[in-house]
Amino acid sequence: MRSTLAVLTALVLVAWPWVPAAGRDPSAVYPSEAAFQAAVAPLRQAVQQNPRDPEARYRLGFAYFTVWRQYEVGLVTYGRNYHQLAEAEFRAALAAVPGHLGSLLALYGLLRLRGDWDAAESLLAELSRLMLPRGEVPAVR
Repeated sequence: MRSTLAVLTALVLVAWPWVPAAGRDPSAVYPSEAAFQAAVAPLRQAVQQNPRDPEARYRLGFAYFTVWRQYEVGLVTYGRNYHQLAEAEFRAALAAVPGHLGSLLALYGLLRLRGDWDAAESLLAELSRLMLPRGEVPAVR
């Protein structure tokens, strides 16, 4: 299982830069929660108009995820529980489109960062199926 985890972690790190950039701009540090909420208002509106839009859900989740990480490292004073909002958005995207790769990768990363190792591990089979060539099984050492 460790080798599978290592292979998938490497694949996540390689694939991460290719995930759509919305909500990942490192220069997007909003000085207040009000400024952040104003910035994500169009995403929230898109989700309200079409709750099954996986891209809007993913992008909104990633925005919450980004601010939660900024809070965790001390860049902002708000966002303490945004990991919960991010997780809900990623799961909603996955409910709309099972196997939505961006949401699956982001959810995996969020769960690992939060220390939810069992929940993260439960995503490994789906990540393997989506990211590894058909029939290829990681070598166990």
